[in-house]
Amino acid sequence: MSPLRLFDANAMVGRWPTEKLAFHDLEGMLTTMDRLGIDEALVWHSLSRFYDPMEGNRKLMEEIGDHPRLHPCWVLVPPFTSDAGTVEEVMADMRKNGVRAVKFFPREHGFKLRSWNMGGLLEALERERVPVLLDADQVDPEEVHELCEAYPRLPVVLGRTGYREMRAIYALLAGHENFYVDISTFLLYRGLEEVVGKFGAGRLIFGTGMPIHDPAGAATKLRYAEVDDEAKEMIAHRNLEGLLERVGT
Repeated sequence: MSPLRLFDANAMVGRWPTEKLAFHDLEGMLTTMDRLGIDEALVWHSLSRFYDPMEGNRKLMEEIGDHPRLHPCWVLVPPFTSDAGTVEEVMADMRKNGVRAVKFFPREHGFKLRSWNMGGLLEALERERVPVLLDADQVDPEEVHELCEAYPRLPVVLGRTGYREMRAIYALLAGHENFYVDISTFLLYRGLEEVVGKFGAGRLIFGTGMPIHDPAGAATKLRYAEVDDEAKEMIAHRNLEGLLERVGT
């Protein structure tokens, strides 16, 4: 089996408030990445979810710095109650810090992914084509459908999916070219093979969910999937790289 370059779209640094994780710092993350052959990772900070998004984003930048293998993913909230400033200031700050992906926790942070509730943030992210990462326990399929439909140039990546969401996920894949699935907890039996067969390899993105989830699962699942090498390369890194390269274009 030839080496597969892996770019993880879903990695977290920081502590979890109720669980003891396999690691919580960059040393543990990089050691795990080396062990599993994961080349790069898109990283968000747990403080951004459980304490304060902006403080967590600042902490993330302090910790990862300009590390060549780690790329920042900021957690954002609507600007009305945030200390991040205006939408224009948020976008400028992201460009300044090389942030090319964002994550939302709508249920955790008490808001809806609707235009009236987001203060122009979704429109700005769509203009820049910044990928939006969501977890399936934070949004329902109807919200994802409406988001993809209202903002067709906005890449939407859904993670933490399980087999119970598959009917909705297949409908979203069929209905929206800007919808992608992070495979970190994609548990459907031979699901990768089925999605590649139905929709092509361009709609799946490698992610691990580490350290909340064991990253070996997603890496092994992809390496041994019964799809051709081209499909594996697309899922492993090319799809995510393509989304990040298109930011700002």
